[in-house]
Amino acid sequence: MPRVTHPSSPGLFPEGDSPRSRIAYETRRTTQKAAQAANRRRAVPRWQQFLGRRATVIVPLALVGGLVLWGWASGKLAAAGNAVDAAFLDVTARGGLQVQEVLVKGRKETDGAQVLAALGVERGSPILGFDPHAARKQLEQIPWIASARIERRLPDTLFVVLTERQPMAIWQHEQKLALVDAEGTVLTDHNLDHFPNLPILVGEGAPKQGRALLAALASEPTIQSRVDAAVLVGARRWDLHLKGGLEVRLPEMNFEAAVHQLAALEASDKILERDVVAIDLRVPDRLVVQSSPAALAAKAAAKAADKKRQAAAKKN
Repeated sequence: MPRVTHPSSPGLFPEGDSPRSRIAYETRRTTQKAAQAANRRRAVPRWQQFLGRRATVIVPLALVGGLVLWGWASGKLAAAGNAVDAAFLDVTARGGLQVQEVLVKGRKETDGAQVLAALGVERGSPILGFDPHAARKQLEQIPWIASARIERRLPDTLFVVLTERQPMAIWQHEQKLALVDAEGTVLTDHNLDHFPNLPILVGEGAPKQGRALLAALASEPTIQSRVDAAVLVGARRWDLHLKGGLEVRLPEMNFEAAVHQLAALEASDKILERDVVAIDLRVPDRLVVQSSPAALAAKAAAKAADKKRQAAAKKN
């Protein structure tokens, strides 16, 4: 018997059980479901959609980054890296890349043991583990060395080029002697007898101020050859102590002109060969000469003898 649907009870399909009604109903349901799904997608923010699509990449990267950060903070990463480096250097050394020879060019006064200590290498050390920049800094801490250059010549040689400082004078300070260069750097206080021809500078700060004085003396060889020592007085001016005990007092300003003046007086009057103990050039355009006691005594005796002769002449 055919099923009869009461108007008040619409049954499975609201518009009836005919094929056309079923098709219309299914079409509306499909459209409604699609609209609901689209509405749900639009409700999710775009940044969440972006993260959702890339979560498979971001999450593993974050985990790896966290592990690396933890390893660095705990020191385990550095320890692992050091172990890898040590293993690599050991392999290269066993393969022949090891220090067997150190060649040094330009070394005259620098002690060889100091050079090797500054380089910090031993025969058989991995040459790829040697740091030329750090070694150069250590070499330039040695007083005699002004600059250094280091090359690794594979497979087994270190080549070192040194530029040594040039000694300028012997510095006397607080009853001690030391060798200094033109910049005032103390080079050594040993074996000073190896430098017998260097001038002596005396006083606090004398090495740094002595460069200009020694240049002025070098321009007047007749004066330079007679200087035994130069004394810095009050950190302002120089006194020259010449061979034979003569003292020359230079002015604070423009002492170069005073040195030239002294050389001119020696050339014209042989003033340095006279019986004098001091020459004062501190006042411009004025020369003060102090005779020796013996010269003063001889001069007094000559005056007394002259007076006697004059008195005798008057009596006669």
